[in-house]
Amino acid sequence: MRVANSAVTGRNFKAIVTAGLLAVSVGGCGGVADGVAGKVIAGGQEPIEISPETFAPPVPCPPLQLQSNTFLIRNYARGKENESSGLRYQATIEDWANTCTQEPDGSRRMKLGFSGNVTSGPAWQGGEVVLPLRVAIVPAGDDPKPLTSEVLRVPVTLGAGAPAEDWTLIENKFTVPAGQSVKVVFGFDEGRRR
Repeated sequence: MRVANSAVTGRNFKAIVTAGLLAVSVGGCGGVADGVAGKVIAGGQEPIEISPETFAPPVPCPPLQLQSNTFLIRNYARGKENESSGLRYQATIEDWANTCTQEPDGSRRMKLGFSGNVTSGPAWQGGEVVLPLRVAIVPAGDDPKPLTSEVLRVPVTLGAGAPAEDWTLIENKFTVPAGQSVKVVFGFDEGRRR
């Protein structure tokens, strides 16, 4: 019967994993375990190197806040504003996320991700749409003045009469100073409308 052998194998696997995790946790204590600290036993195969960052707690990230009434852009042909036949394209922000990593100086580097789509309208003749996405890092207190604010340009190629085209932007240039409590405010920024 193979069932008994697989049960023994399962117990052996648990023992091997437990021994590997114990070696990793004891590794921080120094001594003989130093040579084993960064390794995990993987069955009968060679040990695999594990980065200490694998077990590090996640770095807290500031909250993301969509500025009210900035998730949508409707672009019309000149002289046909707000007429359905004059709609060139419509763009939306639909999803967003962020992760953070700790920098050597104590600051946090943010990796921001945004996505949405652009839909062509009856007046669109095809070409490239450049979406203006503003990202501002604002202190969490009562001070509304942003620490940094920048308009990121998102190019999207859209054919005439084409179905909706998805867009994605991933940006990792923004940092939060050490010990600073902030939030990230974002949304489309078309500037002054004529």
